[in-house]
Amino acid sequence: MSHPKPIKAMQEFSVVVAYDDPLKRLGIKAMLEAPKDMKFKLYEDISDLENTRKVIVNNQPDFIVIDATLNSNKSGIELAKYTRLHSRKTRIIIMAFTLEDWLIKELKTLEIKWILYKAETVQNITKCAGRAIQNKPYVSKLFREPWWKEEGNPIPSVSDKSYQQLSKTEVKILNQVALGKTNKEIALDLFKSEKTIKNHRQNICKKLQITGSNALFKYTMRLKDIYH
Repeated sequence: MSHPKPIKAMQEFSVVVAYDDPLKRLGIKAMLEAPKDMKFKLYEDISDLENTRKVIVNNQPDFIVIDATLNSNKSGIELAKYTRLHSRKTRIIIMAFTLEDWLIKELKTLEIKWILYKAETVQNITKCAGRAIQNKPYVSKLFREPWWKEEGNPIPSVSDKSYQQLSKTEVKILNQVALGKTNKEIALDLFKSEKTIKNHRQNICKKLQITGSNALFKYTMRLKDIYH
């Protein structure tokens, strides 16, 4: 006689929302309560920054959603730094209206890879949280180009036919390789998994017909020597 499989309890994720606007907080709360396949619990008593810090230290939440310009200044980023220091397991989601150079540098230093355009936060918060649960990067489309362009491209477009076979994503990865970045760093910058980056690198090598240890990096160095 077969026995029914036990029903697996739905995992619950704790969330802190550090945002000044109470209406937007309610909207985020409503969206996080809506999904049937994920369960979120919001900490309600987030009255000020000092209290928020205590919640982070004492409760080690799974997520914190932070307005980058909290209190109309950079205290949102300071709270992100505090969270990273005192609760390593907490996934940090940043909301912003603009992705300026200083903010990009801060986010990359803190290794934050979940970034929402503030006007679309309520609509996309569950999608972003779902990606974060899987440890997959998420960034609003509006912010992707400034993120990629922040460092520029060290490799110019070249006339080599093999090089011209590369897709736009492969060219971006090649430029990241030229900057000496690891697969993990490239994955973070391009919002992809390390496995995906490894697969792309293998495909690039096949298209360029190159093999050997550090073949891609050596190839980028040759391009820079020839075309600069």
